[in-house]
Amino acid sequence: MLSLITINDAHSQGLNDKEKAEVRKLVKETILQQPEIILEALQLLELKKQTATKQRIDEVLVSKANEIYFHPDDPVGGNPNGDVTLVEFFDYRCGYCKRVHDTVLKLVKEDGNIRYVYKEFPILGPESVFAAKAALASNYQDKYTVFSDLLMRSRGKYSKEKVFKIAEKAGLDIPQLKQDMNEHEDLINSIVQRNYALAQQLDITGTPGFIIGNMIIRGAADLNTLKAAVERTRNSKKKE
Repeated sequence: MLSLITINDAHSQGLNDKEKAEVRKLVKETILQQPEIILEALQLLELKKQTATKQRIDEVLVSKANEIYFHPDDPVGGNPNGDVTLVEFFDYRCGYCKRVHDTVLKLVKEDGNIRYVYKEFPILGPESVFAAKAALASNYQDKYTVFSDLLMRSRGKYSKEKVFKIAEKAGLDIPQLKQDMNEHEDLINSIVQRNYALAQQLDITGTPGFIIGNMIIRGAADLNTLKAAVERTRNSKKKE
């Protein structure tokens, strides 16, 4: 434990070796008599870290607001003119995303005034990446929300053949989908890469991740939690 303590700060630079040894002895005795101070110090350090992280994230939510909530390349569901925007970072292979999927759709439908922004965030391997890129390409046929919903409801692996079968079920023209994936590859890649970058800046390391107003909700939140965030955001706008 004493290896964590150095006597080289501004207050100890004038001490001789004997005085430094006495300080070390005093510190050791204090720790032995009151070991809880170590826990308190660690808790304080963690609190400072969390505070700094929150401050940084709050700054990103403001500085990157257009990219987060209103980027023209992001698919949008729900009410495009809604007064509250709900952003979801998700992966089609994520079990928690599948679990919360119907909850999100229910909230959006029942509320009627929520913009639902889809952030393709494929972090679970190549199959997730392919499914995400196919979904983004489906937007050129105005089938994104239908296709995305079916992809999220599917189980098991996401081979290319399976993804195209789901796309066909969604009413997509498969040759056109493949063509769009090729012709718009650079743009589609840029959307995914932008989402990766935003997630990193917002400290969203897993899926699902929701942003509602200035709140970030991580994990498969229940309906009441999401509703409360929507109402809080809506009420705060009324006060502006």
